[in-house]
Amino acid sequence: MRRNLHHISMVRRQPSPASVPQTLRWQLEACAVRLLLALLRGRSHRTMVRGIRLAHQLARPWLQQRHATALANLQRVYGAELSPAQRQTIAERSIDSFFLSCLESIIQPVDSTLVRAEGEGLDDLLALHRQGQGVIVGSLHLGCWDLALRWLSEQIDTLSVVFRPAHNPISDRLLNRARSANSHCGWISQFDAKAMFRCLRGGGSLVMMTDLYSGDSDLQVDFLGLSTRFAKGPAALSQKSGCPLFPVAHVREDDGRFRLICGPALWPGQGDEALAAQMAALARWHEPWIQAYPEQYYWINRRWRPGDGSGERLRAIGPPVLRGH
Repeated sequence: MRRNLHHISMVRRQPSPASVPQTLRWQLEACAVRLLLALLRGRSHRTMVRGIRLAHQLARPWLQQRHATALANLQRVYGAELSPAQRQTIAERSIDSFFLSCLESIIQPVDSTLVRAEGEGLDDLLALHRQGQGVIVGSLHLGCWDLALRWLSEQIDTLSVVFRPAHNPISDRLLNRARSANSHCGWISQFDAKAMFRCLRGGGSLVMMTDLYSGDSDLQVDFLGLSTRFAKGPAALSQKSGCPLFPVAHVREDDGRFRLICGPALWPGQGDEALAAQMAALARWHEPWIQAYPEQYYWINRRWRPGDGSGERLRAIGPPVLRGH
């Protein structure tokens, strides 16, 4: 189990005292974050969508590498199933969707009547919470994850989120405070495995992203028809704690509504084979939602990297749904 614990969280060395120039830079960055938060707070979805599209056009020269990564990922997954123009459209809309997802925890809260929660695992998830059973909610970088988090936090009063701390500790506190204003969650650093275990063993519910790349992991899973490296953390945490892992997806609909879909519980087994099987089941459940809402997936992440053995074609998956084209 020690090896699995290593995959859950890497111990970060105690940071050395910040230098004066670094402290000044952090303070300046924090001032910019405060200004940005003040400008964004209370903005509607409609306003933010228009603003993001405009900002995307203005920032296009600085986003070229992100566009290139998204196009390469789409080419690798779909090949001739998509035309160059279709790949370009999905890549651009994916970037817009990502920025909107990052801001949805800060802007004007969405009316709860616009959020529909469903799925075969939803009742079990809420029932296990009421029974005091720790659970892991396995999210992916698709659609409106912060809106889904807000809805879950209204149903589950023990919800905590595993997050990656910002390099700037002042900005990190500001961002977490802004996120917490629209939800009721605790926040646990991805480097704090002990806090994760305390949460689960105390009957808490832990939300963590599951579609993460890890160059250190040897776990290869069939994801979107390609051999893909996955971080072992979510399954290793499930195995170590004995808590089930619930896959979830969250998407925006064209009519302005939102969906939170919860899959069935994936209970842990013992050993590397059980761990790999749990992650493979997670990937299989997530795939249809990426296929149905490709423009809302996080294609700008370098998901498959040359030289690490990932990206091998395992099967054809067919074209995605081209929504709004």
